[in-house]
Amino acid sequence: MKTEKQLARAYSELAQRLTGKRFLTASGLTRKEAAALLNREAWLEKLGRVLPIRQRVLCADVLELCRPEMERLAGPEQPEKGWLVYIYGTASRILYPELGPRPEDGRCHAAALFYLEVLRLVLDYEREALPFDPAYDFDFLSQEEISGCTQAEEYRTFLEDWREQHIYQLLRLGNEATPFSTLSHIAGVHYVAMAAARGLAAAGVPVDLALVSGAAAGHDLGKYGCKPGERVPYLHYFYTDQWFTRMGLPVISHIAANHSTWDLEPENLTVESLLLIYADFRSKQERGPDGREVTRIYGLDDSFQIILSKLDNVDAKKLRRYQFVYARLHDFEDYMRSLGVDVDLTGHPAPVKELPSVVLRSVDDTIQSLVFLGIRHNLDVMHTLADERGFGNILEAARSEKDWKNIRAYLDIFREYSTYLSGAQKSQLLDFLYELLCHREGDIRRYAADLTGQVVARFNAGYRKERPADTPDVNEQTALSLWELTLARIIRPDHKLTAQHKNWIGYSLKGVVGSLLAHALPEDLPEFFQRLLDWYRQPGRMGDGGAFALLDTLYDLPVDRCTDEEIEMLVEFAAFYFLRDALPLRISAARFFKVLTARLPHGHPSRRRIALLATAMPVENDVTTLFLQYRILSNLELDVTMHRRILYGTDVVSEIFLDNLKTGTPWIIKAVNIKLLADQVDQGHTDHILHIATHLCNLIKVSEQVVVRCDAGAALLRIVKLLTPDQRNEISVELVKGLEVGEYEFSKYIPRYLGEFALWLPPEQLDELIENLRASLSSANERIVCGALDTLAVILEYYGVYASQFAEPSEENRRRADRLLGCLLGGLASHRVTVRQEALQLLGQLFASTRLSEAEKNRLFGLCFQKLLFFLDENQPTILSLYYRAAALSHICRFISNYHVENGRLPVSIWNKVAFFPGTFDPFTLSHKGIVRAIRDMGYEVYLAIDEFSWSKNTQPHLVRRQIVSMSVADMFHVHLFPDEIPVNIANPSDLARLKAVFPGREVYLVVGSDVIAGASAYTAPPRENSVHNMNHIVFRRASQSEREVDHQRDPKDFITGKVVELELPTHLEDISSTRIRENIDLNRDISNLIDPVAQQFIYQRGLYLREPKFKRGLPDRKFRFRFERSPEFGFLRELTHGVLGESPEAGLLAADLLQTGDGVMALCLPDGAPVGFARLRFLQPEQLFSTLHDLKLADHVRRSACGRILLISGVYLRRGEPLPDAWQLLVAETVATSLAHTCNYGVCAPLDDHCADGLKDALERQGFVPAEQSERPVWLVDMHQPLVLMQNLATTLKEPFASDERALAACRVAHRRLQLTMARMYPGKLVLSLPSGSIMQRMVDRITQLNGVPREPTQPRVLGPVMCVPFGKILRGRVVPNTVTKTLHTDKVYEPDLSRDTIEPFPGYSPLISQIRAIKSFGRPVVLVDDLLHHAGRLKAILPLFKQEGVEIRTVLVGMLSGYGWDSMADWGLPVESVYTIPTLRQWFVESTLYPFIGGDTVRRSTRQAAGLQPSINMILPYTTPRLEDCGREALFDFSECCLENARDLFRMLEGLYRAQYGRNLTLARLSEAVILPLCPDKGSCMSYDENLAPSVYLENDLELLRRTRAFALGGE
Repeated sequence: MKTEKQLARAYSELAQRLTGKRFLTASGLTRKEAAALLNREAWLEKLGRVLPIRQRVLCADVLELCRPEMERLAGPEQPEKGWLVYIYGTASRILYPELGPRPEDGRCHAAALFYLEVLRLVLDYEREALPFDPAYDFDFLSQEEISGCTQAEEYRTFLEDWREQHIYQLLRLGNEATPFSTLSHIAGVHYVAMAAARGLAAAGVPVDLALVSGAAAGHDLGKYGCKPGERVPYLHYFYTDQWFTRMGLPVISHIAANHSTWDLEPENLTVESLLLIYADFRSKQERGPDGREVTRIYGLDDSFQIILSKLDNVDAKKLRRYQFVYARLHDFEDYMRSLGVDVDLTGHPAPVKELPSVVLRSVDDTIQSLVFLGIRHNLDVMHTLADERGFGNILEAARSEKDWKNIRAYLDIFREYSTYLSGAQKSQLLDFLYELLCHREGDIRRYAADLTGQVVARFNAGYRKERPADTPDVNEQTALSLWELTLARIIRPDHKLTAQHKNWIGYSLKGVVGSLLAHALPEDLPEFFQRLLDWYRQPGRMGDGGAFALLDTLYDLPVDRCTDEEIEMLVEFAAFYFLRDALPLRISAARFFKVLTARLPHGHPSRRRIALLATAMPVENDVTTLFLQYRILSNLELDVTMHRRILYGTDVVSEIFLDNLKTGTPWIIKAVNIKLLADQVDQGHTDHILHIATHLCNLIKVSEQVVVRCDAGAALLRIVKLLTPDQRNEISVELVKGLEVGEYEFSKYIPRYLGEFALWLPPEQLDELIENLRASLSSANERIVCGALDTLAVILEYYGVYASQFAEPSEENRRRADRLLGCLLGGLASHRVTVRQEALQLLGQLFASTRLSEAEKNRLFGLCFQKLLFFLDENQPTILSLYYRAAALSHICRFISNYHVENGRLPVSIWNKVAFFPGTFDPFTLSHKGIVRAIRDMGYEVYLAIDEFSWSKNTQPHLVRRQIVSMSVADMFHVHLFPDEIPVNIANPSDLARLKAVFPGREVYLVVGSDVIAGASAYTAPPRENSVHNMNHIVFRRASQSEREVDHQRDPKDFITGKVVELELPTHLEDISSTRIRENIDLNRDISNLIDPVAQQFIYQRGLYLREPKFKRGLPDRKFRFRFERSPEFGFLRELTHGVLGESPEAGLLAADLLQTGDGVMALCLPDGAPVGFARLRFLQPEQLFSTLHDLKLADHVRRSACGRILLISGVYLRRGEPLPDAWQLLVAETVATSLAHTCNYGVCAPLDDHCADGLKDALERQGFVPAEQSERPVWLVDMHQPLVLMQNLATTLKEPFASDERALAACRVAHRRLQLTMARMYPGKLVLSLPSGSIMQRMVDRITQLNGVPREPTQPRVLGPVMCVPFGKILRGRVVPNTVTKTLHTDKVYEPDLSRDTIEPFPGYSPLISQIRAIKSFGRPVVLVDDLLHHAGRLKAILPLFKQEGVEIRTVLVGMLSGYGWDSMADWGLPVESVYTIPTLRQWFVESTLYPFIGGDTVRRSTRQAAGLQPSINMILPYTTPRLEDCGREALFDFSECCLENARDLFRMLEGLYRAQYGRNLTLARLSEAVILPLCPDKGSCMSYDENLAPSVYLENDLELLRRTRAFALGGE
């Protein structure tokens, strides 16, 4: 039954196809004729012979099924070579109609199409029935895969053409009709390419699967277009492109038609191209015993040997080319393997190799990681460039860029990657480059001109394939057309352009032509050259600007390419303008005559013509013109006696100086004058040589024309060897001053010439210059830093000549080169993106330089390869940085690849001995650096570990200290930063065992100070396995340490069983301490003699260490405590009432009444227990209301409003004088909070004496109580069911002395009261519970010390309990719990810029959470986790899995406030939890500081900080965002936001006044960290910035104005 259904379905499908319009049109049959071929019974029987399919179908078998119908269709016209061969030819002609008709065509053609339809049907059923075979089948993309591809539409079109043009049938026919097996090759290529492509996509590499599939399946279709006698291996690329282009598939064609192995030579290819070439490389064919082709998929190595054996005329050069492309494929395969791609096609890819941290990798792994990084950057950039929209976006970004250096970065990318751009993209690029010819920066114009010539010259480079005979090269014609257009646009610019812009465009012609001639292929050069010469055939047809451009171009034109007739034509062109009155034109023509006459042989006919023109040249009294005439006539060997007398017999130099300094002097005259000055020196006139050099120096610095600057620089280098050492030093000093101006328009051309000039300085002066440049690297001006880096790079690039100019020890020469490289690496470690980009670009150019010898490149690479990878890994790229990195890595990886091909493995190594140097390094000082240098120079590879185990110190954030260390040691080779993810606590033996395991086979030494050995607990503890006593040590001690101190210290060798190396700290480094550094920072003094100058700039720029104590804060003095007694004893009541009310009869009566009623009391006491006040309270059941209140209506109202217990406050009593500020508020809030824990959800305050003091009334209003309308007595009510909770912590956010200044504290209290009242108005009658964070902290510490079994007060000596306190929220952050190891887990809630979601991440500046938790684990203690509040538990949810992963024991979780939801969550997770306050149901909660801009908030994810190092943040108030409060009207939200802004503004006004009085300076954003512990700044978007010299209150006032603009909307107005 199943077979019958299948047969019926197959017949139905066949009938539908054969009677369809497409088949009828192609075959020429009528519907009736087609229907006659479809006898149902006959075809059901025929189909039954092959269906169901159990093995591969043969085309010959299908032919037998169709033969009767085919012969009936063809009649007597039977194919001469048989039907299979004929049908194969028919299918080929469907793809390539150009193959032409055959004699048998006619009715045979219809029969062949009939057969192809039947064959397609049968092969469709074969594909369904048989398992996938990579030699036969194609696993095309699913619809889901297609939808995610950029080229989805092209791919769908390709699949339709594949089916409708019978391509698969053609491939199957070829297997039987020819001795070739093209099918198995194409299928194998598709299989390999798609297996790799899908693996890369799964690994996150941007790859267009549709492009890969379409190109792989169609890459060899061109073989069917080749005509008899044509060379298929060379021509099939052309025909493949022809078919794809005809089908309207240009993007797939660009990949498919360029799959030759040699297409790898352009180097920068898309991942889709790489995959196709890679797959084609591995799918190889060879002849079997029967002479037929057999396809096999080989590994790369085998494929290399197979292809090598087939190459024609393999010489050494061709072999090297092939080895290079093979090496690129090998790197690409290794890269895919590293991502887990199944390149071995086993279906089970090898597990991804887990590499250690960058600095711990082996040499080979490090180099390979660099190569892989280069590949990934290349793929990312090419993915963007290959996409039309992405390429357009890059062009628009470049157009909108203002910084010329960033424009250069874009141009570098286009230069590096332009080869593989499509023709349309290259045309777009040329349009953009033409726009840049009008750029105000001459350097950009020159660069754009050079790139224009390169793009035109190489329009087809790398992708020009062999063409059939008599077939025009369309691409060549396109390139020539573009060249003609480019020339026309430059020589005859649009009349709408300004005169200045026209001149700039014209001046660029010389650069465009020079670049084109340098980059054009030899076979293209004649045509390009002739198109240029065409412009010289008719002088006078362009304006003076175009004529000048053409004349200026002649100066560098390679006239040796010209025939004598063409030279005469050029002479006549120049002569036409030579005779004009326009001086620039005449001078330009004369310059051409000067260079031409130097090249023309004797007897050349043009010499006479030029002689006549030069002799008649109007000289008058112009020295410049006279000099040109003299040079022309000298070249022609004519009399120049008069000229020499004037030029060399008189003082012409002064006149030239004056002429060159005039702004009105045309630049071309200045260029000639520079040659004249150099000629004066050449002729031995050295009297003015210093003045000439100084003049040239000034021209380099200030000339408006780039040409003049370059000519002046070249002339200066030409005469430098004639200067005395002192004169050279003087000139170099002048050039350095030009760098230090900081205005890049003056200084940007200096490095190129200063760098080469410096190499003529004697060693002492060169070292002084290098040191000055190194000092400039710490400048706050990024332009000065970049200029210094550029100069140092030029010195290093040309440094190879220095040894031949000055004799000095080779070791000293080498060390100087190392210092230069170290400076560049220092730039790579900079905290400034621009500086990092510049340094990386320079390093890339060094390895691409032809000036540096290969041996020196190898040596420099061996020094810096680890640091290169480290810095690239440390700094994640921005979009623009990606292009810098891609270009630099391309140069570096090319160097590595070339070396591997030429010589094999790079000869680099790392040292065997390891020095592990842990420390807080807060900050890293010159003393630390001196120790590191001394150890490194002893032959140790030094690893600096920024540890987190000095938990009582108030250190800067971990990543901040790490960056300071990184910048400080960036220039030190063999010095590394130990990875954060491997914490090493020297007191933990397991950590030390892991440390040694990290460096297998190497000697590991621990670096410590002698004082650490004397006092650290790790050393005083008894030795055990893997303890610190077993480690090798490097011990450093102070040189000034007294003999007595030394005598009293134990000799390390007495108790350390490992090797001990002792060294002494130099005396001049002993006085450097962190305390001294902090003191100087507070006074804004220079500290470059204490820390690295670059680190100093970073510290001051970020405002670090300002008013920062060295140690963490302990808890503030306890100002009060609470005591709750639900059933107090009389003695306590008597003591309490008399303490508050005094020795009065009322006190005794009140005590007796309290005892009689059984009311509870909440007492507020001083730390010594003396009572300040108390509240009288009772927890009521609903049925007790009337008997207690004695008011029917009131009792009924409360009963209806409450749904559980009711809190009754029947009196609040306070001692006269109120020794505590805000005591009423404290008592009421604590009473209410306590009642919540006793399940009360409604509150009533009904004083028994019907008297409500003003202070009590104010406190009740602030908590949300409202007067009871149902009672005539003073009764206050509040709904406590869903309280709004506010944590009062404002005072804890301030630094000393402001945190203890009563005026600041009073301002905090005023702000808090205003905020409470505003929040109470938002929800009238609902509880607004305000709790002081200080009180919560004190009570938490009470519980922590109790859990830890230690005293509440610090002890001396300190005795630590076994438990560790780990705050992970805001509370207790930066505090130390007495006698308890206290280590904060620095977490932060980070919002996306649109606030759509938030995540828990490390606090800015701190290590990843897992690294912090590993450090906590290294303490080897159980932990108590501490947070402000536990409700939704977002933070806890994020960190608990990490604690579990690391096996850290959590003893308990302690929080300030615990909601019912939080309690349930903890029960669900099986964790114990304790809290200071329990709040069963919670409406919303706020930490007060987070509501105030610049003081607190939640972090917003931004790539950069906005001002003075302040982190962008969001405060959940208007106008920054809509407050997240439910059931709240717009007016209430407006008032709430306005209150927060006013509070923040008023508080800052107070702080600004106090700061001014304290320090005599304004409190600006730049100094905000001196007053606020963790200042932030409101996020205004990535394109907005702050002025760090303004005060916070200024911005807050501005934000208030913005808010008030929305008042009408907030109040519901129009």
